[in-house]
Amino acid sequence: MNGDRGTTRFGLFLLRLLFVLPATFSAAAVADSPAVAAQKQAGDLKARHRDGQTLLTFREVDPPVAGDSIAAGALRQLRRDLDQEKKVRYRIYRSPQPITSLAGLRPIAEVPPLTCWNTDYYGADPRPEQPALRYTVEDGRPPVAPGTGIVAHNPEQAGEGCYAVTVVIDGQENTSLGPSNAPAEAVRETVGRGVPVLQRIEKPERFSYVDDPTLHYYVRWESSPNCAVQGRPYDYLVAVPPKPARPAPVGIHLHCWGGSLNGGYGWWYQAEQGHLLVASNQIPYDWWTGYHERYFEGPLDEKTWRQGVVRPYSQTRMLSFLDWVATRWDVDLSRTHVAGNSMGGSGSPMLAIRFPERIAWGVSWVGVHNPSQSPGFRGSYEGVYGKRSWDLRFEDGTPVWNHFNDAWYLREHPEKEIGLICFSNGKNDSGIGWPQAAEFARALQETRRPHVFVWGQSGHGQRARLPVSLSDRLMPMDLRTDQSLPAFTGCSLDDEPGNGDPGDGDSEGQRNLYLAWRTDDIVDRADRWEMTVRLIEQAPAEACMVHVTPRRLQRLKLRPDQQVQWASVPPGESRATQTGQATADRHGLITLEDVQVTKSGNRLVLTP
Repeated sequence: MNGDRGTTRFGLFLLRLLFVLPATFSAAAVADSPAVAAQKQAGDLKARHRDGQTLLTFREVDPPVAGDSIAAGALRQLRRDLDQEKKVRYRIYRSPQPITSLAGLRPIAEVPPLTCWNTDYYGADPRPEQPALRYTVEDGRPPVAPGTGIVAHNPEQAGEGCYAVTVVIDGQENTSLGPSNAPAEAVRETVGRGVPVLQRIEKPERFSYVDDPTLHYYVRWESSPNCAVQGRPYDYLVAVPPKPARPAPVGIHLHCWGGSLNGGYGWWYQAEQGHLLVASNQIPYDWWTGYHERYFEGPLDEKTWRQGVVRPYSQTRMLSFLDWVATRWDVDLSRTHVAGNSMGGSGSPMLAIRFPERIAWGVSWVGVHNPSQSPGFRGSYEGVYGKRSWDLRFEDGTPVWNHFNDAWYLREHPEKEIGLICFSNGKNDSGIGWPQAAEFARALQETRRPHVFVWGQSGHGQRARLPVSLSDRLMPMDLRTDQSLPAFTGCSLDDEPGNGDPGDGDSEGQRNLYLAWRTDDIVDRADRWEMTVRLIEQAPAEACMVHVTPRRLQRLKLRPDQQVQWASVPPGESRATQTGQATADRHGLITLEDVQVTKSGNRLVLTP
């Protein structure tokens, strides 16, 4: 997994350091108190509002880092030391009117020093030589100066807001106010999530094996529903190939354990076809799913966590950033794909299955598909979902360990019309676990969902393979969320993965790897559906038998128990080589059984 599992708790430590929820304050804590070291007070407070978020900057008191440079690792250690001391904190206040006294006001945030420094950019484990970066709060401007405090606030109501900042030293708050730390000018505010702030643009010679890309780095200070606390900064990357498609599809790339937005997610998929790459850092390590809403409040605690639920913060924020990308680039969101390796390979099908209206296809290398069955990483999931024995809930009331079980989710949600899932697992991957992968493969077959599965003896290095090309990088098919596609099941060329014991079934093999279809001649009308399916040239036989279930039908809608006629016609001919009848099941799905598919291709025609 390319990292030490202990980095998860270290990341939690840092996040607790950065944010304290307003609910922890009492009125007594903010009443006017004797000024402490009155000559020392935060100042130069400035407020900037954009699309629902106010970014505040201020001058810290005796900043711990006054120079322009510090190693990211050393900065993390300094933050840890300062948090143990808890000597200096900064409190932010807001009021509709200019703030001339703190009486009756409660802080909306309390933050430590060093909030201008980005300790997350390199991921969970920066190398010693990597310098810490400082944040930029305005597009096109340089990073803020050392000793600048940064706080983001998303107001719950639109209107005017005035702000103040104070310093707390050794538990004593300097309540003195003046134009520098409590300016009278109000900020006109709206309700929203805020927008990412461009940090810089880089043009390296090569990135992720792609020559001459342009890399746009952003930070957005996230709040609910994208994060469990308010104003948590997250890094994002939008990588643009030298010749982007117009409009350009987008790939969401999810990094592995120890990776970052700059790598650890496999390939930059479809870069040669002009696809943009979107990536971010994962904080906390929730395997790109979600975490408990009380996660940042303190150590894992059953009594506290039973008072809340798990929410899909990571999934929500990635889709939210994608929506913002669509406001800045000419993109085709119907062709969005998601890809990842290991921890990212766990998150990619989780996202594609639960948000199929957003994801056209997905790639997963050696992912976890049922967290409760992963021998090596169940504990990691427990750190964000709560202990398995606690049986905590997802936000919709479902047991969270069910909600994030891909096999369970597929069976419980037949209405979800997912795109093509291409995934791989190693039978001998003792950390991720084989039984949970075999369970996912069975569920895809039983629920008749589009998939290509490859397994073998390469352990945690087992890579997925994509249809037609059979490569682990190139997807030759043009897949869309607004276009129907077939689910192949029971193919006569399939190998047998077994029922979960690594010794059962074939030691290596594939399902549906040699099947393909044309995406440019699909007919999907209220009275007719047609598609050309075929075996690829690399298939080990000239023909196969397979069941075909049309999925993601756009216009042809069938009632339960409705009968249809179907025919299979060779290319260039008018007479069918196969005909039959089928009856829609209780979900309105039709399966054409025992269709013969050849390398020359077959035109499937279905009519009610």
